[in-house]
Amino acid sequence: MEHFELNDQLKTSQKIFTIILPFCGGYFLSYLFRSTNAVIAPYLISEFNINAQELGILTSSYLFAFAVFQIPLGIFLDRYGARKVQIILMIFAGMGSLMFYFGNTLFELTLARAVIGLGVAGCLMATFKIISIWYDKNYWPILYGVCLSSGGLGAIVATKPLYFVVDNIGWRSVFLFLSFACFFISFIIWYVTPEKNSIYNKDSPFIALKKIYTSKLFWRIAPLAGVSGGTGLAIQGLWAGEWLRDVANLNQNEATSMLLILNLSLLVGMILTGFVPNILKKFKLSQIDIYLFITIVLLIGHSILTFELIPDSSIPWILIGVSANSAILAYSWLNSQFPLAYSGRTSTALNLSLFVCGFLLQYAIGWIISFWERSSDNTYPSEAYSVAFGILLVLQIFCIGIFLILKPRRLL
Repeated sequence: MEHFELNDQLKTSQKIFTIILPFCGGYFLSYLFRSTNAVIAPYLISEFNINAQELGILTSSYLFAFAVFQIPLGIFLDRYGARKVQIILMIFAGMGSLMFYFGNTLFELTLARAVIGLGVAGCLMATFKIISIWYDKNYWPILYGVCLSSGGLGAIVATKPLYFVVDNIGWRSVFLFLSFACFFISFIIWYVTPEKNSIYNKDSPFIALKKIYTSKLFWRIAPLAGVSGGTGLAIQGLWAGEWLRDVANLNQNEATSMLLILNLSLLVGMILTGFVPNILKKFKLSQIDIYLFITIVLLIGHSILTFELIPDSSIPWILIGVSANSAILAYSWLNSQFPLAYSGRTSTALNLSLFVCGFLLQYAIGWIISFWERSSDNTYPSEAYSVAFGILLVLQIFCIGIFLILKPRRLL
């Protein structure tokens, strides 16, 4: 790959095909993996006779491994670059998918999903890192939105298309195919993505982490990004499907249709998140102002579900979908507040907050729901979901309060 190394003069089309598309392919698979259990959960419940708490543990193991790896991931990205890190991690994702294909116990499936989570832990952050190296920061929000859209496409595939494929060839065959897709993405990045020296501060990596974690700006954003983003992860990645089946009383086909609406809205939200900030600059609205507004939209959609106001309507799912990835604005803004050499660690520090919360909340919902008895048709009563979702609602309101109280003197 010597002919690509240190070439700062790549044309726009070359950057698209050698940088943006390969990394977007990884994020597409990341979101597809993240969302699969919302569709295949009934098959797993039937085959392995697992309850809501066990389903929560199984599904959230992805988020747990994802979260645990964020701090070392940031150091690796800043030290070795996005290309090298992503090549290796996608191999792990493929291995985890193969393990899931062969899994025959709850423990084996949980371990396999954790390995998948580890493998795709760098998909978005590596994309952010490589964009920060190759593009001017004025283009970051737009490019972030474009790359996020690939994740939205992965979420869409993890609805009706995934249900159709699973119904015809089984969930195991799906994971066998996904393992080969991961290996293919790893090969493509190795083969076509150019290498470029990034700015790296040779001081101890913990100096940068100390600056980030002692920053008032970070602690203003991190709780809200963690809880609101984690709520989106917990619901969209698993409990949306279960809520639709247990509370709205939809069958599997109807539930996947509603999940498709949710994830189409997710895609729209990702695209808008990339372009709206630049449009609203002329009105002197900062990315953080827009972020708060979009988070309130998420809160409204979540409230409708919690109080079961319109259980068979698509409105709450549209609201949640368009707002679930509002944290992208927090990533972009926070990165602009720290040196470029810290960009990997800044992004992963915030990502750690989001995915730790996602893991805890996804598990907690299942743990709370499991206090109620499951019926003979493997469903839980609606009040179980109302209590679980209500607790998350209160947490989000509390974090909005922190966000407002810790307002800094100056916003960019």
